[in-house]
Amino acid sequence: MKITRVIGDLYELPAHRKMLDALREFSVMDVIFARVETDERISGSGFTYNIIPHGAREILSLVNGAINSLVRGLDPRDHERVWYQMWRRLDWVGRGGIAVLGVAAVDIALWDLKSKMAGLPLYKLLGAARDQVPVYNTDGGWLNHTIEQLVEETRQIVAQGFRGTKIKVGKDDPAEDRERIAAVREVLGPNRTLMVDANERFTHAEAIRRARMWEEFNLFWFEEPLPAEDILGHAKVKAHTTIPIALGESLFTRQQFKDYVASDGVSILQPDCCRCGGITEWLKVAHLADCHNMHVSPHFVMELHLPLVAAIPNGLFVEYIPSLNAVLKKPLELHDGYFRPSQEPGLGIGWDTDKLDRYRVKA
Repeated sequence: MKITRVIGDLYELPAHRKMLDALREFSVMDVIFARVETDERISGSGFTYNIIPHGAREILSLVNGAINSLVRGLDPRDHERVWYQMWRRLDWVGRGGIAVLGVAAVDIALWDLKSKMAGLPLYKLLGAARDQVPVYNTDGGWLNHTIEQLVEETRQIVAQGFRGTKIKVGKDDPAEDRERIAAVREVLGPNRTLMVDANERFTHAEAIRRARMWEEFNLFWFEEPLPAEDILGHAKVKAHTTIPIALGESLFTRQQFKDYVASDGVSILQPDCCRCGGITEWLKVAHLADCHNMHVSPHFVMELHLPLVAAIPNGLFVEYIPSLNAVLKKPLELHDGYFRPSQEPGLGIGWDTDKLDRYRVKA
């Protein structure tokens, strides 16, 4: 079996609601698909995404151009060979960002193909450590929400049965962040899981100061307190608070995760399969965490990460943000705070092609 070509397509999905974090407003989600075709007429489909209004066309160009030419003629079942062919021919022009996002889309397509060929759902093919995964909700905690909105959304989250909730922090006034956390904790009660996410907003000194203000609220983690490049700063924050530090959505390779683990700058790893080079690399990050007795709780794209977390023994949660619901045949359903992975071979994501085509960006 040989890869005959890789075809990329771009879709521009409108945001399902107004969403702000400490640095950005999200008005669109660009989804870049990669379809790997073979000489045996078996294909696999993967994707990556972009949530800022720059770079999606460049990722698409890379998929249709350089990556397509690099992988033609290779056996799609040899995912390690294909991955290193992409990585080692593109690392000169990008050890992160656009290049790695393009690699991810194609690698995910390979695993979709392998899973279909095996006749197994992806989580079974990868090991099946469990049959359901707990879910926490981020969609009720955006920074543009007033305290009244936060409280009402948290009440709904509790009623719906989510295992926890996460809110954004990063207000200019530290007292305002504290007030918002306190209000949500009061609704949740003492035992439900509560996380906060600063989206790289602070210096290490400010992150330490704010963490100390929040310790009384029994936070499950403090996510991305600093810019992702500041490994030593994260180690300082972690050493000065009892709140676990979580990060990973802004890291692109297992080497970057390794450096964080080695520096003791992180407690919980959050690799994003679409941003860290695909399923092949994501699994290596998960195994790295397992070797250090650490948990993995991936960032975003719950539909894709659900089978991955179900496959590993050290997975924690998937993150609920329903950004893809508008183009799915059947959105994921919550069962007593858990999602159950699809039993269909492949990625298990039921795209509604008619709905998706409405958002296709023509070249």
